[in-house]
Amino acid sequence: MTKSKITAILGTAIAFSPAIALAQGGNLLGLLTLVEQIVSRLIPVLVALALIYFIVGLIRFVIAADAEKREDGKKMMLWGIISLFVIVSIWGIITYIAGILNIGQQTTIPIPKVQ
Repeated sequence: MTKSKITAILGTAIAFSPAIALAQGGNLLGLLTLVEQIVSRLIPVLVALALIYFIVGLIRFVIAADAEKREDGKKMMLWGIISLFVIVSIWGIITYIAGILNIGQQTTIPIPKVQ
């Protein structure tokens, strides 16, 4: 993607973020819950893609006959590892923030009591 396309996508996302926040009840907590849900669904897909990219680089490195193709395989493996690190780091940060703000998926089901 070119820099202008990335800028356009980010600009559109920033422009529509207030509308998304208001659609969730008008508060920041609703927006953060939406972001946490999107990230939790997207993380496994991104991890799988990064892992596949790393494995393709590993295969290219192992079966390459000349030094140039081996170097391309090394670069693919390096970028695969970097992308895995970034993806897992973002997932950890989102999970940490969701835990602090007490949003996201609850592990226990609240049971009402009759008094």
